[in-house]
Amino acid sequence: MTVQEDPLNPTVVGDEHKVRQLMTNLVGNAMRHTPEGSPIEIAVSTVAAERSETGTPMARFEIIDHGEGIPEQLRDKIFGRFWRADNSRNRETGGSGLGLAIVKSIVDAHGGRVSVHETPGGGATFRVELPGAPLSDDTIPIQRLS
Repeated sequence: MTVQEDPLNPTVVGDEHKVRQLMTNLVGNAMRHTPEGSPIEIAVSTVAAERSETGTPMARFEIIDHGEGIPEQLRDKIFGRFWRADNSRNRETGGSGLGLAIVKSIVDAHGGRVSVHETPGGGATFRVELPGAPLSDDTIPIQRLS
């Protein structure tokens, strides 16, 4: 069966609670590491099969912040367990260093990819791509927020 691409309704079949958890972790990180009043954006799109590294359509979402950003030399390290950019932070303010490792684990379990990029103008963009899937009779879409 071929997957119909719909850029307005990218669809992923997966564990709803895990996908919500990875979104919560990414948005929470953006909120913690972005100055008060700075926008945090969420972009949702699809990646066509012919543009995808896997050859299958992918649903993509990006959490885009305008904070300090993440230096290029640290971008591969941040998804490791217990890794924190500032080890001087205590647990209450800096977290345990597990949030992004959990995100990567969930994305990997769904056969997807997660990466971090520089936001034009400053900040970090976390990109998650999960394999797209057609809606079937037993698929229950997550309700849209109004």
